[in-house]
Amino acid sequence: MIHGKQNNGTFRWQDVNGTRVVVAAFGILCGLTGIMAGFFEIQQGNIVPSGFTISTIGSKYSMADDFTYFAVTIIPNLLITGILAIVVSFMVTIWSVRFVHRKYGVLILLGLSIIQMLVGGGWVIDLALITCILATRIDKPLNWWRTHLSVRLRFWLTKLLPFALIIYAIISFIMLVLTILGVNDVTLIKSLDLLAAAMFVPIFLMIFGGLAHDIQRQINSDLGSTII
Repeated sequence: MIHGKQNNGTFRWQDVNGTRVVVAAFGILCGLTGIMAGFFEIQQGNIVPSGFTISTIGSKYSMADDFTYFAVTIIPNLLITGILAIVVSFMVTIWSVRFVHRKYGVLILLGLSIIQMLVGGGWVIDLALITCILATRIDKPLNWWRTHLSVRLRFWLTKLLPFALIIYAIISFIMLVLTILGVNDVTLIKSLDLLAAAMFVPIFLMIFGGLAHDIQRQINSDLGSTII
């Protein structure tokens, strides 16, 4: 779990590890995307895919204008692919939340993300790589970032982080629901592209907001140590 320090039982957001929260949020989305892909692959049944690239949704669940999601798999069976996608994606979710900060945690998350990609867990390797790179900064001094992010910019990035997390969660939820429902409305399908584009804003704010939050947390910790 990711906890903030407590003062007389009161949760303190300023003591939360911002980078770790962002890593967990990205990892959860990667995992849920893979679980969703695996679910639809299982629905296609015990069949052999036509090639290395597959449609995770399949013809039975095709959306408007033949819209679909593509993935890759090295497993010559969609049923087994789907099962493996769900299992590995679940491990990605749990690992990014609970264990990524531990020794070799980032390397294991990277390995799980690559396996997820290769067993039909959707094409989220780009976000997974960003997650792994950001995870290397958990509990690190962040001296370079402290030098290159101005005090004013750090202030606003820190303030915007909670809102970015909320917007990120809302957009992610809407996109997952639209996909799961297999909507056949062209307007709604097009909205998925708009939502995907809009997602870059909270992702950007979360990456730098998490770093800015942790810089301020480290500064507060250093001041506290000096006073003691």
